[in-house]
Amino acid sequence: MRALADRLGIRAPSLYAHVQGIDEVIDLAHERINASIDTSVLDGSSELRDLRELGRRYRDAYRAHRVAATLITARSINLDHALDVYEPVAAFLLRYGVTPEKVMPLMAMLDNIVLGSAVEPFADGFIGPARAYKSRHPALAESLRSTNRRSIDDVGFDMGMDAFISTVRACAC
Repeated sequence: MRALADRLGIRAPSLYAHVQGIDEVIDLAHERINASIDTSVLDGSSELRDLRELGRRYRDAYRAHRVAATLITARSINLDHALDVYEPVAAFLLRYGVTPEKVMPLMAMLDNIVLGSAVEPFADGFIGPARAYKSRHPALAESLRSTNRRSIDDVGFDMGMDAFISTVRACAC
């Protein structure tokens, strides 16, 4: 809390006049991020392209706040502002014909793709040139050499969403 107060240019006691502690700060950040996700694309829709678009919006919101997202993903999702993001997804899946017992696993799959992609930029883990990996990890070196590193995460996300959409199709009645 002291570091947060310093960053805001105030003293810690002043911060406590507005929030009770770090948990409330994280809850407020979570609420603000979720409020930025426009779920209206799913309103009344049963088009899979709209579900894909929601996935992209969801990812973009959390990607813009990676540090907060790391803290948020380890917390309970029982607050209304979190449930307000999941409700339209569940309603979409049911409208699309997914049986109720498959809705929650599908939403877990979506969360894993979206939040995993937002929190952990995979490409950033490979800091050296491809040739630096060649002696101990030749398959990685070859793969890195053949890939545009700037697009690895986006292409991987799109592939994950393709798999998700295919799974939704397979789960529909």
